[in-house]
Amino acid sequence: MSQKVVERAAARIVLLDPEDRILLQQIRADENPVRTTWITPGGALAPGETHRQAALRELREEVGQAAVALGPCVWVREHEFDFRGTRYRQRERFFLARTDSSAIDTSGLEPIEVEIVVGHRWWKLHEIEGARETVFAPRLIAQFLARLIARRIPERPIDVGV
Repeated sequence: MSQKVVERAAARIVLLDPEDRILLQQIRADENPVRTTWITPGGALAPGETHRQAALRELREEVGQAAVALGPCVWVREHEFDFRGTRYRQRERFFLARTDSSAIDTSGLEPIEVEIVVGHRWWKLHEIEGARETVFAPRLIAQFLARLIARRIPERPIDVGV
């Protein structure tokens, strides 16, 4: 018998500071608590919420960033994952955003997020490129991030793969 897959829409944020560092969250994998992955802030849309609204809400909740200039949707990604016994197919839209503050406030995290979020870090592009044993999602984040840092904003969102 095949497992039912729950369809889920999500918004993620490519948040850059004045030094062109990207903010990533380190999360613990559900199936392997020792393995972690670095991802952009973001999450599922609430009922009736647009992707842009979700992106702004997630920034406030997950990292305490409220005064952010939210730009265009620059990337899209679809992937499947298991969480707490449920299989999800998530379609993500990534919005470019800029902030003047590198402060992080995690007091707005949901209880489930407190369990899985291990840490936060502002990464320079060369640090991501040099991180050989570190897992990022999307996997080729450095390649796509380099274009954004060079101010090459795509006319249409680019599919960044898994």
